[in-house]
Amino acid sequence: MRKLVFFLVVFLLSFVSCDKGCTDSSACNYGIETEDCIYATYEESLLVGNWILTSMQDSYGACIFSISVNQDCELNDTFSSINFIFNDDKTCQVLTTPSSFSDPLPQANWSINLCQNKLVFTTPASGYDNYIYPNYSPFGSQEIISLTNDIFISEDLAGNILSWQKI
Repeated sequence: MRKLVFFLVVFLLSFVSCDKGCTDSSACNYGIETEDCIYATYEESLLVGNWILTSMQDSYGACIFSISVNQDCELNDTFSSINFIFNDDKTCQVLTTPSSFSDPLPQANWSINLCQNKLVFTTPASGYDNYIYPNYSPFGSQEIISLTNDIFISEDLAGNILSWQKI
């Protein structure tokens, strides 16, 4: 009888102390048995709103675009402004001045992969490349360098550093 009680106690303790980890498939670390589930809820709430691109530098630090009148950058004659609008429903739009560049862009979906520290864009239109106009509009996945209430700094697929300000 003692052996049976001992076996039951050990058996129950093994289930109580077992680390079950993250089992939620919507978490970025789904299936990792040693961590609690990780979500980007806070970071995504910071991103919701209208953001204007204030500057863009290539991987060598050369200015590609700036809204400052004190800097003459490569794309300043092409664009006056580039805005991203991130909606609560995980859709976003790109608005440019002149509008002829943003008119053909489809509405996209966005999310933050907190485990990879990336802002990810996808388009619901089948067969449409999710990196739209790579020479003008950095719309592909972006590595998040810094994200606060009013400043967002990221690195696009080409290694360009983008500085955004919430308006």
